[in-house]
Amino acid sequence: MTKTRLFHFVVSDIKGKLFMLFEKKKPCLSFIFALLFLVFASPNLAAKKKITQPTERAVYHNNRGIVFLDANDLDRALFEIKTAIELSPDYVEAYNNLGILYKKKGLYPEAIKQFEKAISLDKRYASAYSNLGAVYLAIGNIDDAISTIKKGLKKDNTQADAHYNLGLSYLEKATASKKSSYIDNAESEFKLATQLNPNLRYVHEKLADVYRNLGKYELAVIRYRLALDDQPNSVELWNKLGNLYLEMQQPTKAQNCFLKALELNANSADGHMQLGVYYLGQKKYQEALQEFLSTTALDASNDLAWFRLGSSYFALASEASQNNKPDQAEHFYSQAMKAYEKAVKINPTLADAYYNMGLVFLKQGKLLDAEKQWKLALAISPQHAQTLYNLATLYQMQHNTQEAGSTFCRFLKAAGKDFQQEQELARKVISGNYQCQH
Repeated sequence: MTKTRLFHFVVSDIKGKLFMLFEKKKPCLSFIFALLFLVFASPNLAAKKKITQPTERAVYHNNRGIVFLDANDLDRALFEIKTAIELSPDYVEAYNNLGILYKKKGLYPEAIKQFEKAISLDKRYASAYSNLGAVYLAIGNIDDAISTIKKGLKKDNTQADAHYNLGLSYLEKATASKKSSYIDNAESEFKLATQLNPNLRYVHEKLADVYRNLGKYELAVIRYRLALDDQPNSVELWNKLGNLYLEMQQPTKAQNCFLKALELNANSADGHMQLGVYYLGQKKYQEALQEFLSTTALDASNDLAWFRLGSSYFALASEASQNNKPDQAEHFYSQAMKAYEKAVKINPTLADAYYNMGLVFLKQGKLLDAEKQWKLALAISPQHAQTLYNLATLYQMQHNTQEAGSTFCRFLKAAGKDFQQEQELARKVISGNYQCQH
């Protein structure tokens, strides 16, 4: 029978993507930043936009409310804006601002009422449509968000925030419908927003994210750089740009970005995490270890940080073993296991951690323990190709021909276009000995 070899590499990240952080996760409403525009007004300007002109004193209280709202002093803002409405009950801008305040408080039904009131007072008041659409987006009513924002753009298509919010809605629609055409729509809306207002950092950042996911890396760099021009002290932006450079196979630029992020905030857990990922990719395992230790010290609940810490220990153990330092290797394997155990305690669904724990047991010659961990990995992720291959090989070593053949067949189905060398070996093993069921 043809002998196969076990996978001995360390999975360095979830889904095998070494250099990606949360950015490749499925978009969710919890991190959507929809622009809500506050409205300052003077009596004369307000008179152009609504039926009843607010009094000068009402305008004064509305504008004071906005100052407090910008300072996140929501209680004082609420008092001032309600005072403006009490003084001028048909004050469109005040209702719009009250809606924004309620949205910031998470009181979405109340926010909807205020935006609808503003629209009822002035059906051509475009900002209220955009803000109402942003609320619909926040509560998951994507189609209502799109249709409402479009109504506002028919009233005034020069509002950058409305195009941005429509772009966000299209991104969510793309996720929900799995239709890439909505991503193209989102890209168009974000570009329109930046043409109308080139100084909106969040729009440049979101457009950069879109370009990055589409593989338009050079355009993504441009947009991240534009966002950084507006907010050069953003640790998150420097980390995003660094991750992009890693994807572009430009590690030196990536390292510079991560170091800049830590220069801005030495206590940034994400900054240490990203620099650690860079070192891990460069096989600088000791440096990676220190960064992940810093990450876990700053954020002890970060499952990926513990996972990557375990991967760093595992790599150091492998190096020590190759250099005939068994005691040092055993120490590092023990530390790797502790880190992986911490990762799965935080996140019991982390299949890659169970896979790597199986590798640790394999290195220690504990084959039954390795088998147990790989079965746990497959219980979470039945198509985990590396686990299937190693488990099949383990069955082959145990002369369990039936289980080996069945598991190799599962591996071939899960591997797709990856692991071509292992697929060839698996086919040789099952050829003439086992028939895969299709």
